[in-house]
Amino acid sequence: MEYTLYRPDDDTYFKEPYIDTEEWRDAPVRHYFVHGGFRGTEKNGTEVRFCFYFPEKEKYEGRFFQYVSPAPEDEHESEHLTGEDDKISFALTHGAYYVVTNQGGMIFDDPQRLYRSSSNGAVFSRKVANRVYGYEHRPYGYIFGGSGGSFKTMSCMEMTEGVWDGAVPYVLANPMAAPNVFAPRVRAMRLLGEEGLKKVVDAMEPGGNGNIYEGLDHFQKEALEESTKMGFPKRGWFSWPTMGDGALMVLVPYIYSIFPEYFRDFWTKPGYEGADPNSSAARDRVQFVTTVSELISRKTSSESGEFTSVDNSWQNTLLGNKETPMIRVSELPPKNSYLFHCRLKVMDGDAIGKETAIDKIEDGVITVSTVFDGSNMGNILEGLEPGDHVMIDNSDYLAMQTFHHHQIPDASYKVYDQFRDHEGNPIYPQLPVLIAPIIAQNGGGSVPEGHIHGKMIVLCSILDESACAWHGDWYREMVRNNSGMKEEDCFRLYYNDNCIHDDRAGVLDDPQHQIDYLGILHQALLDVADWCEKGIAPVPTTSYVLKDGQIEVPETAAERGGLQPVVHAFANGKKAVRVKAGEEVVFTADIAVPPNTGSVTFAAWDFEKTNDFSHGETLVVQEDGSVKIHSVYSFGKPGTYFPVLKVKSNRNGRLEDIFVQCKNLDRVRVIVE
Repeated sequence: MEYTLYRPDDDTYFKEPYIDTEEWRDAPVRHYFVHGGFRGTEKNGTEVRFCFYFPEKEKYEGRFFQYVSPAPEDEHESEHLTGEDDKISFALTHGAYYVVTNQGGMIFDDPQRLYRSSSNGAVFSRKVANRVYGYEHRPYGYIFGGSGGSFKTMSCMEMTEGVWDGAVPYVLANPMAAPNVFAPRVRAMRLLGEEGLKKVVDAMEPGGNGNIYEGLDHFQKEALEESTKMGFPKRGWFSWPTMGDGALMVLVPYIYSIFPEYFRDFWTKPGYEGADPNSSAARDRVQFVTTVSELISRKTSSESGEFTSVDNSWQNTLLGNKETPMIRVSELPPKNSYLFHCRLKVMDGDAIGKETAIDKIEDGVITVSTVFDGSNMGNILEGLEPGDHVMIDNSDYLAMQTFHHHQIPDASYKVYDQFRDHEGNPIYPQLPVLIAPIIAQNGGGSVPEGHIHGKMIVLCSILDESACAWHGDWYREMVRNNSGMKEEDCFRLYYNDNCIHDDRAGVLDDPQHQIDYLGILHQALLDVADWCEKGIAPVPTTSYVLKDGQIEVPETAAERGGLQPVVHAFANGKKAVRVKAGEEVVFTADIAVPPNTGSVTFAAWDFEKTNDFSHGETLVVQEDGSVKIHSVYSFGKPGTYFPVLKVKSNRNGRLEDIFVQCKNLDRVRVIVE
C-alpha cells in the first residue's frame, strides 16, 4: 500500500500561528508558559490550540516531550495533574519542555486533523524554543500516548518524518481492537456472574489450582476460553468489579449506522448465536413491555468532570441528552434479568418508534444514556407521555457480545484462529466490512502498519483488560516487516506485569493486585531520548512468548529483561500457608532488576489489606545486586489473607525521583485458623 508522508511545512492551513499568552509561572515548578493557536483552523467551533511549558534555561537539555490523549481534549488538560501523574513536572525536571495540543478537537469527519494538528504544534514549538532560549537549535522531539493515544502516536510516527525523533506508545491499541477487545470479556462476565468470576480470581491467586475452568458449566467455560484465547489475561479478572464494558457501547451508534441489519440478523439467521434457541443469548434475552407512569425532569449538570486517563478519556466523547426526562415505569422485568445496557423502545403514542439506550434503572426509574456522536441531543423521546407503552430490550447488547465472530481479519491476527476452520476460512457469517480498522483510522488519522520514521519503545501491560498484551507483539511484527529498518536499530517492546490499562499512579482500581506503569513510561521516554541523542541503545525487548492469546514471560529478571523489577515473595517459605491466629509468620522475598536497569530502591508489605505501602522494609543487598528482605508478622483474627509486597527500582538508585520508579508486586496467601 502506497501512502504519502505529511509535511507540516507544506501545509498552508497552519500558516498563521499566534501566541496570546506567555508568562513565567512558579507552579507546578518554575517554567515559561506559552499558549496560542493557529488562525483559520476553526472547525465545528474548535480552533487548533497549544500549550508549551519551558523549563529554566540551565535545566533545559534540548528536547521536548509531547503528549497525545486518547480523545482530543483541552490543551490545558495536563495542568490539573499532581504527584507522579504530573506530566508537566516530569518533563520540566528531566531536561525537556512539554508540548500538548487540543489535537484540533473532536472532529469525526477529518481524522487526519489529529496528526496534522500535533505535527504543527511540534514544529511551531521548536521556533518558540529558539526564541525562549536565545540560540538556534533543533530540539529533539518525542511523542507519547496510551490506548486511543497510542493510535495517535503510531500515526504521527508513520505519517510524518522529521517531526519527532522517537515515540513511546503504550497500552497499545491495534487496528482490530475496538470493539472486538471488549465484546468477549463482557460475554464472559455475563455468563460467569459474580460467583463464577470470584472462582476464576481465586484459582489464579497464590495457592490456587490455576484451573480457571474448574466448576464452570458449558456456557461459562466456552465464553471464558474464548475470551482467554482472544487475549484477556487469566490473572486479570480481579478487575471485574470496576472494569465494566469499556468503550463497547460508546461505539454502538456508529455500528448502527453501518450495519443496522446486524442487530436483526443476529436473532434470525443461521450462524449467529441469537438465532440458536438453545444459546445463552436466547436464554438471557429480555424484551419486557411496561407502562410509563411518570416523566421526571432532569436538572442540567454544571459539573465538568475530568476524564484524562487512558482508561476513561473516551468518556469525553459522550455528548448531549441533557433534556430527556427520567421515566418511571409501572413494572420492571423479573428479578435477576440481564438488564445491562438495555435499550428503551416506544411502542405506541406520539413517540412510537423512537428508541435510545438506557443508562441505568433504579427504583423503577429509567435514566436514558448518552451517545458519543451527539445524535441524541435534546429530548430524544419527545412526545412520550404517561400511559404510553415502552419496551426494555437487551437484544442489541447481547448481539454486541459476539460481534467479533463476524469480523475476522487477516492471518496476522493469530487470536482469531479459533474462529477459522482447518482451511483458514471463517466459521461464522461475515459482515461485508471490518469496522475496527475504520475506528482505528478515526482514532489516529491512519491505520497502523508499522511504517515508523524514528525510534520507538512500546509498553504493554500483561494484565491489561482493555488493550490486550498481544497487541504489542502484533505491532512489533508490523515494524519488522514494514519499517525498512532492522528491529534492533529502531524498536523495543517492554511487557510490564501486574499492570492493567489505566495510566494513573494516584488512582488504582485495585491496589492489592495492581501497580502502575507510570515510572516505566517515564524511564522509556528518557531511554528513547538517550537512544536518539547519544546513541545509547535501550535494554533489549522483554523476553516473552505468545501462546493462545496470552503473553508469558520468564520467572527471573535476568531472563525476562525489560525495565521492571521482579519480586518473588514467600510466607514461611511458601506461596500459601496455613497458620493459627497469633502465630508468627516469616515473610521473605527475593527482588532483582533486569541487567543494566539500576537497582532496587524500596519494598513495602501490606499484610491486612490496608492499602498502606508507606513503611519500607530493610533492603539486604546481595553480591549480585539482588535484594532480600525478611519480616515477621502475626494475624490476630481467623480468615484468609493475601499479603502484598510492592517494590520499586530506579536507574540511578534514587528513591527521591518520584517520576522514574519502576514498580512491581507479588502476593502470598495466608489462611489463619
